[in-house]
Amino acid sequence: MCGEFSECFEQDFPRLVGFLMRLGAEQCTAEDAAQTAYAEAYTHWEEINRPQAWVRTVATRALLRARKATGATNQSVHRVVIHAGDDHADRIVERDLVLAALRTLPTRQREVMAWTIDGFKPEQIALELRTTPENVRKSLQRARERLKGMLEAQAERKRQ
Repeated sequence: MCGEFSECFEQDFPRLVGFLMRLGAEQCTAEDAAQTAYAEAYTHWEEINRPQAWVRTVATRALLRARKATGATNQSVHRVVIHAGDDHADRIVERDLVLAALRTLPTRQREVMAWTIDGFKPEQIALELRTTPENVRKSLQRARERLKGMLEAQAERKRQ
C-alpha cells in the first residue's frame, strides 16, 4: 500500500503503465496517461483514500480522452520491436503476445482482466467500475474462457 506520494509514485508508476497497456494503450500513450493521473493525484493526495485504484481510474479516463482526441480505437495495431542483443527479448515477445491477446477481448472483459492482473479483488474492481462483484466475476470468467479458447486454437494450429 502507498504512504507518501513519492513512495507510491516510485513503486506504482511502472505497474500503472502496464495496467494501461493491458487496456490496449501503446507504451508512450500509457506513460502519458499515467503521468497525467499522478500529476492530478499530487494535487489531491491528502484527500485520496485508495491511491492505487484512484490513479488507475483517473489514468483510464485520461487514456480514453487521448483516444477520442486522436480517433484511436481500443483495437489499434501494435508492432513488436526487438532490438538485436536484447537480453530481455523473450520477455518482450511474451508481453506483446499477452497484450495482443488482451486486446481481442471486449472492453469490459479487458478492464476486469487488467484490474485482476494488477492484484485487485472482484469487490474492489466492482467498486471502481461501478458494477457488482458478480458482474466482475462473470466478465472475468468469460475473459478467461475466451483466452483459453485462443490458446487452444493456437496450440492446435501449431500441431497441424
